[in-house]
Amino acid sequence: MLRDNLKSLEYFENQIANKEKYIQEEKKEIMELEQDIKNEIKRFPKDNKDIICSTYQNNAMYEMKKICALYSAGMPVEHLNQDFEYTIVCMENYGEHKIGYLYLLWMISLGILLETDKKNIKRLSKLVEKENIKDSVIDYLLYTSDIGWLKVTDIYYKENPYSKTKEIIELAQKDKNGASKRIQKYMQKEWFKGHYDYEWKNAHKEHGYVGLWSFETAALAKILEIDDASLIENNHYPYDLAHYKNVMKFKKVSISEFKHEYDSEEIEKAKAKEGIENNTELERIIPIKWHSFVNELIYDYKVLDDSNFYEKYKKPIGLDQIWFFFEEYKKENKEKNLLGSLIVFAMTEKGYILQLDYKEDIEDYYSNMKNYWRNSETKLIQFVLDNDQNYYAVVPKDANIEKMHEVTVTDVKEIK
Repeated sequence: MLRDNLKSLEYFENQIANKEKYIQEEKKEIMELEQDIKNEIKRFPKDNKDIICSTYQNNAMYEMKKICALYSAGMPVEHLNQDFEYTIVCMENYGEHKIGYLYLLWMISLGILLETDKKNIKRLSKLVEKENIKDSVIDYLLYTSDIGWLKVTDIYYKENPYSKTKEIIELAQKDKNGASKRIQKYMQKEWFKGHYDYEWKNAHKEHGYVGLWSFETAALAKILEIDDASLIENNHYPYDLAHYKNVMKFKKVSISEFKHEYDSEEIEKAKAKEGIENNTELERIIPIKWHSFVNELIYDYKVLDDSNFYEKYKKPIGLDQIWFFFEEYKKENKEKNLLGSLIVFAMTEKGYILQLDYKEDIEDYYSNMKNYWRNSETKLIQFVLDNDQNYYAVVPKDANIEKMHEVTVTDVKEIK
């Protein structure tokens, strides 16, 4: 029986067959390259070992998609074990390539749900260490797996939606019924929407869709012994995986035991020089960590000629992506009336300002916008530029600025 009803069984079977075909082709390529190394043969400009690492990376991606497709198609859960274990092998052979947060989160969660040998979870923990990922959800999963993991933190690699899992964990320790209701709300209203910034909203309409499953939520429900019956029909909650086995024992831990560690952003903020000398009004809408950068940008715009400014900022601001050629920038900057736009482009490049196409709805992305004003009540503003893109930022509620140089700044109506 299908577990994901957004596609047909035939569709998922085709996805599984295609992914298996690619996996076998890549395995063959790895074997041939390893033989080339033994025979000191070099068939490609790139180093053989580098190609092997890239090929393992491809196979890990194909395996993850195959696992999702197998589960979506309604295949028996035990069929996932072999693919799961080979995915670990692939990830261990990435070389300098990055696995990434979500793949590691999903793999650790799958290990718990499949009740794999704890040696496999330890192998995955070493990959977390290698990539220096600090994340409370991963820490909690590894800690409770009782593999000797002691590195705990309350930092969330992706705050929305994963910081909300803290409420579920806290409730489960004192109110199982409350935790059951909270996890239901999380899966029905928060988890999927919290990934709109990953372009998940219409993923089922795209070629290659294999299902989107919250393995980590099911792993938490399993560890915390939460009643998840209300989620049997949820299209993103892997209920059958959550109830596949019930043998593995988990280490009990209170969420209060998780200590706080300062992340790199907080360290940067502590080191940042406060103040924008050339426009102190902007301090109300530009977070402290970028004051020095914006201050320098304003100064350089005033004193450097077009050529030197373009050369200095074409990468930090992405000028060469906005104006592909210097002459285009020079022509548009003839009246020296681009400073506000340049600040917007710079802060977009830094990840502070959210840029959306005019067809996209801010309501789908607002909950994923990071708040850099943690001690202030905030509001949403829009920077109005003369193009077909929309630019948004979260600022203190009492920041009333109508103009940032030539750019109009407007308040956005309340978003729920």
